[in-house]
Amino acid sequence: MTENMVVAKARHASTTHTRRNSSIELLRIIAMVMILSHHFVLHNGSRLSAFPLAPAREVFSFFFLNGGKIGVVIFFSISTWFLISSEQSIKKNFTHIWLMERELLFWSLTLLMVFVCIRRSPLSPVTTLSSFLPVITNLWWYATAYVMFLAVLPFLQYALRTMGRKRHCQLALMLLLALGPLSMLPLSIFSLFTINVFGFIYIFIVLSCYKLYLKKLNNKQLWIILVAGLAIGVLGYLVKYGAMLCTSGTMRTAISDKYTPFIDFSLPALMIGIPMFLLFNHMHFYNKPINFIAKSAFAVYLISEYPAMRNWLWINVFDLKTIYYKPFMPLYVIGILLAVYAGCTLCDFIRRGLFALTVDRHPGRWFDALWNKVAHWSWVQSLPKLMNDYPTETKALNSLE
Repeated sequence: MTENMVVAKARHASTTHTRRNSSIELLRIIAMVMILSHHFVLHNGSRLSAFPLAPAREVFSFFFLNGGKIGVVIFFSISTWFLISSEQSIKKNFTHIWLMERELLFWSLTLLMVFVCIRRSPLSPVTTLSSFLPVITNLWWYATAYVMFLAVLPFLQYALRTMGRKRHCQLALMLLLALGPLSMLPLSIFSLFTINVFGFIYIFIVLSCYKLYLKKLNNKQLWIILVAGLAIGVLGYLVKYGAMLCTSGTMRTAISDKYTPFIDFSLPALMIGIPMFLLFNHMHFYNKPINFIAKSAFAVYLISEYPAMRNWLWINVFDLKTIYYKPFMPLYVIGILLAVYAGCTLCDFIRRGLFALTVDRHPGRWFDALWNKVAHWSWVQSLPKLMNDYPTETKALNSLE
């Protein structure tokens, strides 16, 4: 092999490594559409329980309402998969939080000004205040939970590495065996363990155990797990449908509104979401338009889930009662979701252009300056060494193993 061929091969390998896998980016888009479908049904001006009980209604609920719970698992799995094998440190993760906060503030303040001007949807005092402090006021639950997850991730990763392969696998198995069945039971304590950031930690423990220590599943095995998750979900819905047939009035409405086998981070949601991610991860191709569009997936969530925008979209504009009895109604709903996704994405293209001309010219520079200044304060320097980056600790740990 000539020197030129070696250089060309190395250059191609480097380019392939730095390029985003478009199959994963496509899945990111699909996951966000699934999340949109959940919000469309959940926050709609007309609740599904107000429509006549029929198999078609429950099929619609199964795919459109529950898709969002699977979408959250997929969306987070995409992010956390690449965090598992990379070194995490407090400075690195807080830089990520800083950069994320810029986007959150941009959309919270921009949408606040828009709705103050157009007055199409009422703004509560809580929403107004939250627009200035989106993370600590939980304006968007996913954003707040993810920020908290990033803050504790260096310590979580260090703890999992310290306990080693055996303890890590035992912990993941214990969580699945304990929380899996609990997630299928109505009125269980499952949500106390998995609410918000703890659900992310739960997925991270399970997914990191698989990536670091377990034999990788092939496509056939992943499809079996996915289909099994669907079967469990369908069984849960059949039980729910049977219970609604045996009841009436407020009891039927309560069952319809409250119980679903696809609550946050439930067993069937994980059994479908994680295998879907791994199946897409097995595919590799590059498509520049898909990658470009997928960069705005998170912004679609931020825009559409801003409280005033959410009310305007799903109550004022796309009320389910105006489309429920239309022919091919599910296709009509899919068209609405794609239109909302496209509109939010186009808006974020503007934001990305503005950021490219301003704050993204030197991303993280202000944070680095602030971090370096604080790091020189005497009381900060007296804190334990764990507060700094810990590659030396990791090396020591590896040497012990």
